[in-house]
This record gives sequence, C-alpha cells and structure tokens, in this order.
Amino acid sequence: MAFIQTVAAWFGYAPRDPVDGNQNATRTVTKTAKPVTFDTAMTVTAVFASIRLLAETIASMPIDLYTKDKDGYLDTKADHDVMKLLRYKPNKRQNRIEFMEQLMLNLVSDGNAYVRITRVGDKNSRILSLDIINSSNMTVILKDDVLTYRHQITSAFSRDFKESDIWHVKLFGNGIKGLSPLQHAAKAVAVADASDDKITSLMRNGAKPTGALMTKGSPTAEQRQALRDEMGELTSGDETFMPVLPLDMKFEAISLTPSDIELLATRRFSLEEIARMFGVPSILINDSTQSSNWGSGISAIIEAFHKFNLRPYLERLELSMLTTLIPRKDWDKYQFEIDADAILRSSRKERVEMYNTEITSGQRTPNEVRRAEGWKPQEGGDELYMQLGFAPLNVVAKQSSLDQTKDISNE
Repeated sequence: MAFIQTVAAWFGYAPRDPVDGNQNATRTVTKTAKPVTFDTAMTVTAVFASIRLLAETIASMPIDLYTKDKDGYLDTKADHDVMKLLRYKPNKRQNRIEFMEQLMLNLVSDGNAYVRITRVGDKNSRILSLDIINSSNMTVILKDDVLTYRHQITSAFSRDFKESDIWHVKLFGNGIKGLSPLQHAAKAVAVADASDDKITSLMRNGAKPTGALMTKGSPTAEQRQALRDEMGELTSGDETFMPVLPLDMKFEAISLTPSDIELLATRRFSLEEIARMFGVPSILINDSTQSSNWGSGISAIIEAFHKFNLRPYLERLELSMLTTLIPRKDWDKYQFEIDADAILRSSRKERVEMYNTEITSGQRTPNEVRRAEGWKPQEGGDELYMQLGFAPLNVVAKQSSLDQTKDISNE
C-alpha cells in the first residue's frame, strides 16, 4: 500500500506525506504571463476585493467563549483571561478588528497564519500577548517528529520557536502547512495583471497601435532613423498629433487591437477566475454583469457564501483557538463561538421574523432576544413561550370529548 501511495504521489495523483525538513511550499509556476508576488497580486482589484471581503467580514464578527455543562451543552459566557485579549486588544499595537484582519489577510493569501504567543505567570499559564508574524517570514521545519517555526527577522538573523509558542492557523494542505491560494492560482492572477498593464499602455498613448512604415525602394540607415524620429508621434505621441506621410509611404499596423485580443472578455473571465479561487461570489466584489441577481437572488447567494465559504473559516478558527489557546485539560469545558449571525444584523425585517419564530416556538425567551439586540431585559421576559394552537391528533380528540361532556352536563 505504501508503495502504491508513493507511486501515485510521484505522478501527482495524491499528496505526499510530510517528511523531515523544510515544509515550505516549493511550487514554482514557470508559464505565467508575468511574475506574481503578493504585492503584484494585490494590485489586481479582484484579488484585493476578495481578500478584503473575507478579512473584513470575519473580523467584524464577535468572538465569545462559553462554558459547557455536564451534558456538553453551552451554558454561560466564560470569564477567561484569553477573552480579554480576543475581545479588545490582542497586543499593544492592534485592537481585535485589526488583529483579525491581518490574521485573515495572511491566511487567505498564503494559506497559513502565524501568531506568536507570549506567556507569563506560573508555568507560563497566562497568555499576555498575541502577535502576528507575516507568513512570508516564517519557515516550518519538521525534524524527528518535532515542529520548529523559524522566523526570518532579517536576511542574516532568524529566531526559532517551539510549537507551543505559535498559534498556527492553516488551510487544507499536507497537515503541516496549508496550500497558498496565490501560489497555486498564479496563472490566473498573472493574466489579470497583464491585462491591466495592456490597458494602461493603451490609455497612455491614446490607444495607438504599433506598426511599420511601408515605402518603395530601400532608404538608407540615416533616412530610416530620420523617419523614426519624425513619425514616433504616430504610435506613442499625443492623440491629437496629425502625421503627414511622405509620398508613396503608408503606415501598416502590426499590433493586435483590444477587440482582436478580446481584452474586455479576458478581464471579465479573470474576475470570475479570481473570485472562484477565493470562493467569493463575483457579485459580492461589485461584478455589475450579474446585477439581475439582486433582490431574492442576492439573499440566496449570501446564504450560500455563508454556508460554503465563511463557515469553513469560522470552524477552523474556533477549533484552532480552543486547541492552541486553552490548556488540553480544559478542552471539554469550553467552546469558542464566532457569531456568524452578526452579518444578518443589517436586515431588520429578517431579524424580526427570525426572533418571532424563535419566541413563539419556545427556542428563545424575549429577554434573550432583547440582549441580542443590545437592549435591557424586562421583568417577566425570562419565560419560554409556546403557541397552544398546535397539538397531536389524539390530544385534540380527547379535548373534543371533554368539551362535549361539559356541554351535556351543563344542559
């Protein structure tokens, strides 16, 4: 079986098992329209908008830690030291929103986010600070089944951290490191970047094509240079320039026009490719070609975005926080919850309908709803309510018999 897996991995049909040594991704894409780095990728508006949407949306969601009762159900909000960091200020330079945005920026672009954990107190039991280390400066090394995180501070100086000192959030990969979306989608990003460069070049010279001057005979080298100098404005000068060609000479364009290379279609396809890469519906990054989806269509799109893209990130973050920031002996006592329902707060109509259903079906008390809206609880609002107009048929039959008996006795 091991031999078959090895052969399959060699042909690219299965991921390789982690081996000792540097675990950084070494994938190099050679056939790209132009080189792709993090900085160049972020100049592509679709990449920037997709990453910002994911980072800002998840960073805006409240984080809470709950205790569990003996049956494993959520009980009350926990008063834990780590929540003072995650709710307000994880480190001296960032508040919670800024911290989560940077964490998501690293995670979405590189597939990995690294947070240095500074501990103090008896047996380092208390977390003092959480500081994010840029993913590009971190190397993961596996040796003798021990993980080491190497932070490259400068070109000549690095610092090693133990596994317990780093909170590592990773996307799917080999179990040691997550795969980088930007690295594995370099071709699509390069095409989008090259298309933007082409448009910039066209706009800079008034969308003039390159070409050649066609003439009879064979001009000398001096004559050809003089013509180049005189006619340079034809292809690269001001768009109001009016050229006058010598007799028996004409200009022949040799470059493709924007319509020939389908430049607009290429940019449109690149937007869809990049949105697909990040799992973001293109309409959420202002794709106007799908404007017909507004209304009920956009609600369905947002719901699908929540289920199939946001939820995996939230589950990954919640479990990672629990297993890294909480001691192992307390894993069964606590549970992190990122309130994804917060993204629905912009629609009051939907919230009112949801609250009404929850109260009338006995799922929430009125005061629980008031607390969710940030309002003070009211007296008598801690009782669960249930509508009485819904019951099993045998109960309805018994009630009908009782009513008939009462009517007979009254007569």
